[in-house]
Amino acid sequence: MTDETTDAPAAAAEAPTSDVEQKTSNASMEKKFRTIPGEEILRHTRPSFMAFFGYYVLAAALMGLHWLFHNDNLAGLLTSEDSSGLATMLFNVLANDVTFMGAMLTVTWFNRMLNVNTSNRWLTAWLLLASIAPLLVVMDNWLTVLLGDSYPSIGSGEGLLPEYNHLIAGAFFAGMLVLLTAYYQRSFHYAVTSDAVIFDHRFLLVRGHRRILFEKISEVGVERSMLGTILGFATISLLTDSGIGLTQETRGVAAAAPAPEMVQANDDDTNAEKAGKSIIRRMFGLLTYQRTVTTASPDPKICFFNVRGWQDTEELLNELHMRHSQSNQLSELKAALTEN
Repeated sequence: MTDETTDAPAAAAEAPTSDVEQKTSNASMEKKFRTIPGEEILRHTRPSFMAFFGYYVLAAALMGLHWLFHNDNLAGLLTSEDSSGLATMLFNVLANDVTFMGAMLTVTWFNRMLNVNTSNRWLTAWLLLASIAPLLVVMDNWLTVLLGDSYPSIGSGEGLLPEYNHLIAGAFFAGMLVLLTAYYQRSFHYAVTSDAVIFDHRFLLVRGHRRILFEKISEVGVERSMLGTILGFATISLLTDSGIGLTQETRGVAAAAPAPEMVQANDDDTNAEKAGKSIIRRMFGLLTYQRTVTTASPDPKICFFNVRGWQDTEELLNELHMRHSQSNQLSELKAALTEN
């Protein structure tokens, strides 16, 4: 998969095509980005192939967790031939589909609460689907035991569903996550035109389109991660006076969490008890303290998310931003009046 960072004139010079093909390509781009008559697309790009590296790490973790529960691998790693019969029995009870679902739900919850680029809705829904997949088999086994011969089955002592194979399920969910990530990465397309910056997003049945005029942009920021510095990509964020590109993030534990009742002061407490409870309340307040900070949002829908050729893109954005700024327009007006 290759990146599509392209300067329109340069692309035409490097790969000469017929006039018909060039016009068809230009018309396709203009239709996709919904440009207005007379507007020229100067540059268009997509996120780098490794822009969503965290998704592939999560897919590997998903496969690894399934492997741990496949054929009692978890019990085999944590017990040995010298282990006591009690330890073996405990792992035989715990290393089952119910524990697996609990582990998967825990991973899903932590991924959602960490508020990283893998904490979006569709990935959370995919992890939830992988978490509850064994539930149908568990319910089928319970109904087989409870109803006995009156429950339909595919064989003697078996229910309607076969046993859940963690290795096959892990390969399916992890493999599909990799494919969906590649498709998700291709769902974003960014363009710099002569009049505005356009962000286009098309993922499954979701459609998004945002157009930001250069005179509305107040700041152009660049952020490079460690991986981006090594592989040569960066995120370019655009901030506007209306707040586009900014997000508020709350940092801390639980907001305004009340102190436990056991540390509330009572009238019959001694001075030492009141002092001790006061210290505990202060410590509890310090631990549960929260603050809200406003930062640039690395949302792929409203920024150039981990794109290659970011230096050229940033230079073009700054040039057009300056050209459309009020100070530059006033300078041009002053020069025109001076000449007249």
